[in-house]
Amino acid sequence: MNARKVGKEMLNHFQSGVSYMIPLVTAAGLLTSVAVIFGGSGVWDTTDTFWGVIRMIGQTGLNFIVPMISGYIAYSIADRPGLAPAFITGMIASQMGTGFIGGMFTGLAVGYLVNVLKKLPVPAKIMSLKSLIIIPFIATAIIGLILWYVVGTPITMLTEGLTHWLNGMSGTNAALLAAILGAMMAFDMGGPVNKIAYAFGVASFSSGSYAASTAMLLAIAIPPFGMFLATLLNKKLYSEAERDNGKTAIIMGAVGITEGTIPFAVADPLRVIPSIVVGTAAACGLSGFFGITQHTMLATFMAIPFTSNVLLYCVSIIVGGLITALMVNTLKSIKFKKEAKKAA
Repeated sequence: MNARKVGKEMLNHFQSGVSYMIPLVTAAGLLTSVAVIFGGSGVWDTTDTFWGVIRMIGQTGLNFIVPMISGYIAYSIADRPGLAPAFITGMIASQMGTGFIGGMFTGLAVGYLVNVLKKLPVPAKIMSLKSLIIIPFIATAIIGLILWYVVGTPITMLTEGLTHWLNGMSGTNAALLAAILGAMMAFDMGGPVNKIAYAFGVASFSSGSYAASTAMLLAIAIPPFGMFLATLLNKKLYSEAERDNGKTAIIMGAVGITEGTIPFAVADPLRVIPSIVVGTAAACGLSGFFGITQHTMLATFMAIPFTSNVLLYCVSIIVGGLITALMVNTLKSIKFKKEAKKAA
C-alpha cells in the first residue's frame, strides 16, 4: 500500500469521525452559545443560575469532542472493537490537553492496532472473549501507555504552540488564515475539505482561539447568500427552478446550512465553485483583517449581534456575497455568449 493510498484512507476515516462529531458540536455549541447570549459572560463561572446550568450542559458536551472524534475514527477503521479503547484513550488525550491532534492520534492508533489484533489466532475456547475482553484490554493498555509516556507531551506542546500562534495572529496573517478557512469551507460544501476546515475551527473554538472559529462559522452561509444574490441581479441567467433554488438556499443559509448551494454547483460546477470559493475567502479574509471575533458557535447571519464589530462583520458578509454573485454571473454571461456565437 503506497503512501498516497494510506493518506487517503486516513483522511476518509478522519472525515467519518468528524461526521459523527458534528451533532455533538451542534447541540453542545448551541447550548453554550444560548447561555452566553442570555446569561452574559458570567455564566462561565457559575451553576447558580438557569443560564449557568445551560452553559454547564453545553460545555460538558464540548469536553467530549476529543474522545468522540477518537472513538469514531477508530470505529471507522476497526468497527465496534475499536470504540471503547479509543474513547478511553481519547479521554486521556483530552485531559492531557492534546486537543484534536491527540484525538486523531488515538483514534488512528487504536483503529489500526485493533485490526492487527483481530488477525491474531486464539484458542477456540476463548474466541468469544476476543472482541469483548482481550482486544479492548490490550489496545487500551498499549495506546494509553504510548500516549502517556511517549507522544502525549509533544502533542500537548504542539497544540499549545498552535493555540498561542492563532491567538497572536492579526492583520495580514489573520486575514490569510481566515481566507484559507473560508475557501476550504466553500470548496465542497460539506465534503472532506469542508470537514477539515470545520474540525480546525471547532478545535480552535474549544481552545479559546476565536479568530479561526469566527472565520469558519462566517463562511457557512456565504455560498448560499452569494447564489441568492446572483439570481436576483441577473434573472435571465437562471431558470425558474434555479431562482426558486436561490430562495431555498438563502433560507438554509440563514440557519447555518451551506448545502443549499449544491444544486447550483452540480448544474454548473466550473463557474459556481470558483465563484463561491473566491467570495467566501474574501468575506472571511476581510473579517480576519478587521480582527472580528465572536464567542458563540452561531453561523454567519445568526452570529451578527454577538460579533466584536457588527458593522464591519456585516460589510464582510455583503462583500463576500456580492463578489460571489458578480463573479458567477460574469462567468455565466461569457458562457452564454460563446454558446450563442456557436449557434449562430
